Amino acid sequence: MEDIFKQVEKNIDNLVINNVEWAMPATQEQIQAARNGHLELSFFDKSVPDEWISGIKGKNVLCLAGAGGLQAVLLACAGANVTVVDISQKMLDKDREIAAKEGLDIRIIHGNMCDLTQFGKDFFDYIINPLSLMYVPDVKVVFKECYRILKKGGCFIMAAPNPVAYICDFVDDGKGGYYKAVNRLPYAAGNPGSQDTWIEYGHTMEEYIGGQIACGFVITGYIECQQEDITELYFMTKADKL
Repeated sequence: MEDIFKQVEKNIDNLVINNVEWAMPATQEQIQAARNGHLELSFFDKSVPDEWISGIKGKNVLCLAGAGGLQAVLLACAGANVTVVDISQKMLDKDREIAAKEGLDIRIIHGNMCDLTQFGKDFFDYIINPLSLMYVPDVKVVFKECYRILKKGGCFIMAAPNPVAYICDFVDDGKGGYYKAVNRLPYAAGNPGSQDTWIEYGHTMEEYIGGQIACGFVITGYIECQQEDITELYFMTKADKL
């Protein structure tokens, strides 16, 4: 299991080195807007609904696997007490750089989202988890930890790819191609024992939604975002600890 996460860390570090779009930090316009009370957390061409994060000022917020100089920075600019945990040091370096430049007090921790034992029970008001659960073999491990460290009445917001992204493969037929359902779920890509492999997991909606409910969460919000590629369908849930 340790080999899996070492490889994931290496993979994410390499994406940062290659300046992938989703590892770009917050712009000055986004930072200023958040300081002025207009916090916007992007979800592709949509945003996290305002009503999900309207009371975040002054709250304890964990940005889980959300380093990169974007979400944690904007949350801190909006007045939240922010902790960010990420497996990639290079992603965390972006948060360190902007926090220093903007005078932001962000607690920055290099760690694994499956192990949050460093945090006590009932501490955070919000946990915000951008797309990252596809790098975890068992999402329920994460959900259990999140439920434990959230306060009663706390909110867990997570984003993930729809299972269709892993069920279908592209077939190039010389006529523009098409997608064909060929993989069963749960799906795993990559071999942690080999060098320079990409590791990713396709989870079922039962694992994502049912897993949260089984841990005690109540799902109170759901949105989807369809990208140009028909298999790039993403969803986001809001789950409360009642």
